[in-house]
Amino acid sequence: MNPAMKHLTLSIVIMVIFSTTAISQMHLGIRGGIYSTWVTADKVEIGTKDVDFSNKSNLGFHVGIVAEYKTSRVFIQPELLYSSVRCDINIDPSEEGLTELELKKIDLPVMVGFKIGAFKFQAGPMASVLIKDKSFFKDITNSDLRLNSTTFGFQAGVGVDVSRLTLDLKYERMLSRLDDDITNTNDNFNARLNQLVFSIGLFFQDR
Repeated sequence: MNPAMKHLTLSIVIMVIFSTTAISQMHLGIRGGIYSTWVTADKVEIGTKDVDFSNKSNLGFHVGIVAEYKTSRVFIQPELLYSSVRCDINIDPSEEGLTELELKKIDLPVMVGFKIGAFKFQAGPMASVLIKDKSFFKDITNSDLRLNSTTFGFQAGVGVDVSRLTLDLKYERMLSRLDDDITNTNDNFNARLNQLVFSIGLFFQDR
């Protein structure tokens, strides 16, 4: 997806989220939190180097807006989040040994769930649009790691709502591949992100 299409997609999503606030059952709020991120991936050979993602988890963060449409116990909750996550890549043999891949992206999860008192159970699809990635991968391996600009996955978890405050704990799994291509090799990592997501949010109106 080229930059123009990215901006158009994000603009449409933002307009849809804000326009739906006109519906009486729709509530808008802000949210933020942390990610615990790890990657499942294949090992690849680039020249004389063995390269694979570390399975160690790293912390990241997210911040953005959340909306909720609720009827009785059932709710739909779209979110628009700016996210920053980190992943470690092992390179052996190498003097550096380990390089860090930083990802800046826009996450667009849409949760569907139901509530029992203050507790809620939710699951739904999500899309991520990559804004920027940074690492020393090319400097170490002389190969370029090209990432997919758009990926898809799902989230599922539980939460608690108390008045305007909302707390969520979710598991996220990427269904599409993070990596698109690695130059100078026919192999691919087949890498997929996994995340534990903890969020705290505050709605502007009573629900």
